[in-house]
Amino acid sequence: MYRLLIVDDEYHIREGLKRMVAQSGLSIKVSAMAGDGETALRLYAERRPDMILLDIHLPDASGLEVARAIREKDLHTPLLFLTGYESVPYIRQALSLQATDYLLKPVTREEFEAALRRAGERIAESRRGGEEAIYRQRSSEPWYREHLLLDLLQQRRPAEAVIGEMERLNFFGESGSLPYIVLCCELEEPSQEAAASAGELHGGKNHSGSIFTGLTWSDITAEAGVKTYGAAVSRNRRIVLLSAASSRAVERTAQHIRQAVQQRLSQAVSIGISRPVQRLEQLPEAYEEAVLAAEHRAWVGYNQIIPFASIQTHALDSSGLLEKELLMITELRAGNDAAVHAILQEWSLQLAGLPVKQVKMILTQLMLLVMRVVHSDASVRQEAAQEQDPLLELSRLRHGPEMIDYVFRYFIRMARHIRAAREQGIPRKFQQARQWIREHLQEDGGLNSLAAYMNMSPKYLSVRFKQVTGESFADYQTRARFERARELLLDPKRKVAEVAELVGFADTNYFSIAFKKHTGLTPTEFRKTFL
Repeated sequence: MYRLLIVDDEYHIREGLKRMVAQSGLSIKVSAMAGDGETALRLYAERRPDMILLDIHLPDASGLEVARAIREKDLHTPLLFLTGYESVPYIRQALSLQATDYLLKPVTREEFEAALRRAGERIAESRRGGEEAIYRQRSSEPWYREHLLLDLLQQRRPAEAVIGEMERLNFFGESGSLPYIVLCCELEEPSQEAAASAGELHGGKNHSGSIFTGLTWSDITAEAGVKTYGAAVSRNRRIVLLSAASSRAVERTAQHIRQAVQQRLSQAVSIGISRPVQRLEQLPEAYEEAVLAAEHRAWVGYNQIIPFASIQTHALDSSGLLEKELLMITELRAGNDAAVHAILQEWSLQLAGLPVKQVKMILTQLMLLVMRVVHSDASVRQEAAQEQDPLLELSRLRHGPEMIDYVFRYFIRMARHIRAAREQGIPRKFQQARQWIREHLQEDGGLNSLAAYMNMSPKYLSVRFKQVTGESFADYQTRARFERARELLLDPKRKVAEVAELVGFADTNYFSIAFKKHTGLTPTEFRKTFL
């Protein structure tokens, strides 16, 4: 099974491509998705996917720049480029980066599956020719066992192949036996002094870039009386695998690790503990559990030992409720407060049936997401600074209904701030024009009707509208139509035909085609995903 990393700044396109992979029947799965270049490079370093699909236009960098950064470290992973523009310079650059394919949006299912097959064939051919040579070279290196362990935990290669290699190397020795338990040790963001100290402890040569490198892990775990196997995942994260350890031994090991990190690195460390598994093939699942438990430190506090079993109930209960959070963030970024309000209304009904502690946890998570959106925009951040600290205000509330009311009113205010920031500097006359468009989506008159309303000639209005707002009349009208359509589709009582008519489409089939082209989903698929 090959692992694919999808990189595209549009949520609906990412989800659509993910579904196409799942429905293709190919031996490929989507292991991760990213919406920007920085996240893509981080996920590449952590997950080491077998193939990567890159949108050329990303919000923080070009997909070609991301590809170059990857090619500096990796000359073999197949790269597939996706773009809405057929550009000869782009194609030339893609070819210079040894791209497997260059796909144009909207990509058809057949084109996409053919590109995935070619990437898979390239991987298979590369592995057949180089596996033995790579094995002979790497297996003698001291860091190779760490890489081998991460290959298994992160599913960077087929589990059967990795386990077979472990057996040839006698990876676990005589002491390795079930059950297996994974610990994820996650440092808080280290200070420069701590990072320098770690480098000095390692002779100033921190090859892995991990702060943890300064620790002598064999001594730490020996004090706990267990045999462990470890690997550095990133600068601040280390994985520890225990075998044949009792629950008391696992807890003792975690306590020794936390104490050593505090004493020797002057750092706080949170440790997530997986449930025990009985087979090596189950270790990737245990790894995911340990990571999830460690990342739960934002709820329970830092410098804690967090068993996965303690957070499992919350994760299961809230998963269905949080399905729409990305849609809500998308509408918030667009300043579409009406759509945000529609999503929040349905959320309030679901939240009302949960325990108060659960409600507070979910609302805090949503609040953090919205605050990140707000603080990423300087003009909106200034408005938000006049608000009381929302997390502090939320922490003071004790009853579910008042929590829901406070948080949702905050979200609506932020959506309106974002819309106001977008319209700042636009003359009032053209703000009224945009409002008129939103209120007359059903009408056929379009530009001529708006020109009559504003007492301008259609030609002059068209030119001035683009100059003042940064969008053509047609582009703005299209965006307004689909924003309104998404909002209306969130009401399960409305039929698709009714929604089409309300946003100015006389033909329901044409509306469905246009909606999919704009959002990546048909109206029916949109409802199944977010209702």
